[in-house]
Amino acid sequence: MERAEELKNLVMMLESTVNQYGDKEALVSPNKSDGYDTWTYQRMWSEIESIALNLQDKGVQSGDRVGLLSDGRAAWPLCDFAILSCGACTVPIYPSIPAQQIEHIVRDSGMKGLFLEDVGQLKKLLQIPPSAIPQLQFVVLLENADAEETVEVITQAKKRYGFYQFSSWTSPVLRRKNSTWREGWKEIGEEHLATIVYTSGTTGLPKGVLLSHGNLLANVRGIGEIFELRPTDRSLSYLPLSHIFERTAGQFVILRTGGTIVYSRGFSYITEDFLRMPPTVFTTVPRLLEKVLEMTWKKVDASPNWRKQLFQNAVEAGMKARVKGERVSPIKLQFYDKLVFSQIKAALGGRLRAVISGGAPLPKYVGEFFAAARIPVAEGYGMTETSPVVCVNPPGAIHLGTAGKILPNVEVRIGEDGEVLVKGPSITKGYYNNEEATRDLFTEDGWMHTGDIGEVTDDGYLRITDRKKNLIVLSTGKKVTPAPIEGSILKSRLIDQALLVGQAYKFVSLIVVPNEDEVREWYKSRGQTPLPRELWQSDQTLYDLLMNEVLTATEGFAEFERPKKLLIPSDMFTVENGCLTPTLKVKARVVLDKYEKEIEALYVQSRVGVS
Repeated sequence: MERAEELKNLVMMLESTVNQYGDKEALVSPNKSDGYDTWTYQRMWSEIESIALNLQDKGVQSGDRVGLLSDGRAAWPLCDFAILSCGACTVPIYPSIPAQQIEHIVRDSGMKGLFLEDVGQLKKLLQIPPSAIPQLQFVVLLENADAEETVEVITQAKKRYGFYQFSSWTSPVLRRKNSTWREGWKEIGEEHLATIVYTSGTTGLPKGVLLSHGNLLANVRGIGEIFELRPTDRSLSYLPLSHIFERTAGQFVILRTGGTIVYSRGFSYITEDFLRMPPTVFTTVPRLLEKVLEMTWKKVDASPNWRKQLFQNAVEAGMKARVKGERVSPIKLQFYDKLVFSQIKAALGGRLRAVISGGAPLPKYVGEFFAAARIPVAEGYGMTETSPVVCVNPPGAIHLGTAGKILPNVEVRIGEDGEVLVKGPSITKGYYNNEEATRDLFTEDGWMHTGDIGEVTDDGYLRITDRKKNLIVLSTGKKVTPAPIEGSILKSRLIDQALLVGQAYKFVSLIVVPNEDEVREWYKSRGQTPLPRELWQSDQTLYDLLMNEVLTATEGFAEFERPKKLLIPSDMFTVENGCLTPTLKVKARVVLDKYEKEIEALYVQSRVGVS
């Protein structure tokens, strides 16, 4: 295998792995028969070539943009590498976004072709007038559509675009003996554009982040120097590959090391998938780990008292030994590992040696619990603009409460206002078609603004304390940092989502979204018929229960940081209602606009008597 520094592009990187591990499993993807289809590295490579030749037949050339709108599956890396091997640029699109946002990305990127997951996604595309996206010439449907009810949709698509079924594109029949395909991608250099990744848009329309082959290769190299992955590793991929975190850490890094990627059937099946296809590593967002912890405590609470006590003793011993570094009898730890913690590991497949958590800050209590259970959760940090990893905790040297050890090929500087600034070969050159945003992204001396506040420890770990723009400045002049307060509140099983508000007001309030299952159980425990969600705000008893949870969770904060009022919205924050990004981050601006009148009412009613 070539040394990392000798690789000029991502296709060359994959070829290096194929040459060494050709007969080894590369991709495992669920099929319609509730089983799995498997691709060796050699089969994967052959199908990439076939797809690439089809793309070239449709006029795709170096510098063109081709879209990829699909959930995770084997077809994702096949199409991705085929596009890249043509010298073209992959433009991923989140499957969860509506037609209006798809239109913006297709038009802004000027994409020539688009791979679509299924007829459902094709229907969304057909909502867009062809005149709004004139550059789009052809579409390829990844899932075969031959049912009678799809005939009309397919007919309409064929009238608008060149329309093709993906299954016909992976056939070796179209391979040309005199193909110059290999010679073509061998010429692609590190500066060549590989992808335009549209940010999830917490503050407005998505911006297209430009990432080159060199940016992504540099990040793969940097991650590999801190986080060791092995050819024997198997990952379980459930996060959207349209997010650069999963694409880099869950696709490029795994395929660089000769590992195997198993694609989950979806988040609702994830616990079963852990048992069906036990991973040794996987990438995740903190919310999944929070859910695992919530389900664990729920089972414990429903257990006999002796089992509850055993579990609590195990967690306490694990915390002392593995979090606080205190002396605990090795025999006692072995006993708890075998009797208690082994069950948690078994629920995650029993083979897990490392978890990479990114996309959002990992609540410290979650990291501490998994550390106590001897399941290493390696929190990382980064942005789309940094390819994405800036730092990651090495599994053998995890520093809880930090975002990880800074990659050796990334520089970090803390600005005068506490902002984290970064430099390095994995940093974007800017945004597509947006010179103003590109200028604003960098300091005059070339450091990239992250918009995060943080500090670097003496041993090279980065600690993120908050988003720079998230600071709430009260009318009293006091400043409130929401992240740690919201994180503490979200420990409550009664609360699913929380957003602190109060900019320019005298005190902070909280928009709180309760956990529906827990609230229904609470109503039943009181002998009441559960009220529908839209009536919760008017139920004073439920309001008092939630306020008590919030006040208990925020006991350690200054009085001015603790919420004085609650707003219980009639809906959860979801991607569909625009309150969450596809990566499940709260769009604070959208939520504030949506509930502007209700928030104002909190303060109108409270202008007297609240300090």
